[in-house]
Amino acid sequence: MKYKTTKRMLKNRPLEIPEVQFRKLIRYWRLTEIKDELTSRIEAGQDHEEAFVQVLGKDQPGCLRCYGASVTKSSLKRHEEIRQVRGEYDQKVSSLERQMEGVCGLLTVMLQQMNPGKSEEDIAALVQAVRNSPSDASSRPKNTPYSSEATHFPPNDEVRN
Repeated sequence: MKYKTTKRMLKNRPLEIPEVQFRKLIRYWRLTEIKDELTSRIEAGQDHEEAFVQVLGKDQPGCLRCYGASVTKSSLKRHEEIRQVRGEYDQKVSSLERQMEGVCGLLTVMLQQMNPGKSEEDIAALVQAVRNSPSDASSRPKNTPYSSEATHFPPNDEVRN
């Protein structure tokens, strides 16, 4: 580029090219120049970040280039921490769901052993009711029997006095 500043380029632009279009050309030339410089530095073995800083200069305080408005290093770090916590949370939920499936399987077996006369559908309904019930015992409706009273039917020989 013969002229280094935009002002000088505009002053010496060809008259047959409107100023608006010439400004767009200047932006394109500068972008191409920057891309070429970055590519050549990276191909020469320079670190990507180092090449970027050398070609475009350091970021201004309080902002990061190429991330848009109002993005800072601390906001990026905060978003990364949030993503990490969400990942840990998702893993924990998955683990608890697997444990719940195991507990429900055990509950099903125990209910079948304790109530041999009950059908599989009735036992499945009981297990589903347990899964859907609130975990807080104080939220149990009044006059509702406790689980041992609701699910245990003693064998006939225990009923005799």
